[in-house]
Amino acid sequence: MSLDQEIASVINFALISAGNPTPYYWNVPEGFIVPAMYFPVPEIESSGATLYDYALTYIMFVTVFAKESQDAHELAFLVLNAIKKRRGAIPLIDENGEYTGRIIRLGHPTSKIVEGKLGTVQLMLSWESPRSYHYEEQLKTRNPKFNIMRKAFARATGEPDPETDEDPELDEYPELSEDPELDEESEHDEDT
Repeated sequence: MSLDQEIASVINFALISAGNPTPYYWNVPEGFIVPAMYFPVPEIESSGATLYDYALTYIMFVTVFAKESQDAHELAFLVLNAIKKRRGAIPLIDENGEYTGRIIRLGHPTSKIVEGKLGTVQLMLSWESPRSYHYEEQLKTRNPKFNIMRKAFARATGEPDPETDEDPELDEYPELSEDPELDEESEHDEDT
């Protein structure tokens, strides 16, 4: 799934939900047609999710234009309500605009009238996009003797260890102590 595909899917859903107002993408020209929706490049925040993936959070501040603020508010509400009715799940589309059968889950949208600008409402749309680290490439750069995560990953997936080609099901967990003195001490403790 690419970023462009996600953004296109969000824009497509918003436009259809609002009754197909005129879309603008990079800037809004003078004398633009209303009703309209302006889709800027989204803000992006990142976060670590797990050892195997991370997440990018996209926040898009869509501007809705109409002749009157109430009309712009109604268009923004149509989008907000359509998202909430679907519990935030909107269809992912491909390059041809066809539905892929997959979804993007949007966060809670917000809408507010922009003070001092007649006929302008800001609609905030956000979604999280999970991404995978290049785990196999990272495995190759680590020391196999000390890579506990590599072995755990191999066990979890059932795939052979990429460094040793060992079958994870045959790989026994190492003993806790291989030092005979430690074993003798632990036996001695049991006798007392």
